[in-house]
Amino acid sequence: MKLQSTPGYKIITDWLLQNGNQPFLFQQQTWQAILRKKSGLVNAPTGFGKTYSVFLGAVIDFINDHPATYQTKKSNGLQLIWITPLKALAKDIGRAMEEVIVELDLPWRVGVRNGDTSISDRQKQKRKMPEVLIITPESLHLLLAQKDYPAVFESLKIIAVDEWHELLGSKRGVQVELAISRIVHLPKKIKSSK
Repeated sequence: MKLQSTPGYKIITDWLLQNGNQPFLFQQQTWQAILRKKSGLVNAPTGFGKTYSVFLGAVIDFINDHPATYQTKKSNGLQLIWITPLKALAKDIGRAMEEVIVELDLPWRVGVRNGDTSISDRQKQKRKMPEVLIITPESLHLLLAQKDYPAVFESLKIIAVDEWHELLGSKRGVQVELAISRIVHLPKKIKSSK
């Protein structure tokens, strides 16, 4: 599927243009890779839109899957898990994502899960997982240790690891690799076409 011919691409590029922006080539390449279900590494200077390259790719993919109902389709399950080793970045990343969600009138929620997340927020997430979950490596491992954890990841489409260079060669990096391997190899339910 050619990226530029999709409804999601048109909606996102129109939104960017309304805000006086246009996508960088690396963002468009990332979006195309996401549509093709490919893995990759995004490398760009700070402030150039790495977050948007992955997050907007997830939004484009969702809009393409639900072109007529993307603004009304609720309770979509976890679409994107964003692993970050830096707890302090979670709020900034979440704020940037929520800005897009509000401006596009997208019924998505962004949740944060780390050592500071309250028990009540964790319980709410367990009952109804947000579409985007920003999480630390340690909290991801705790999530994977819960009973019935495979159900959390049934609708998951994208796993993003932020600040990967901070994790390389460390125990936390190994935790992330093991967690991703476990999630990727979960058995997938066969969706009914009814």
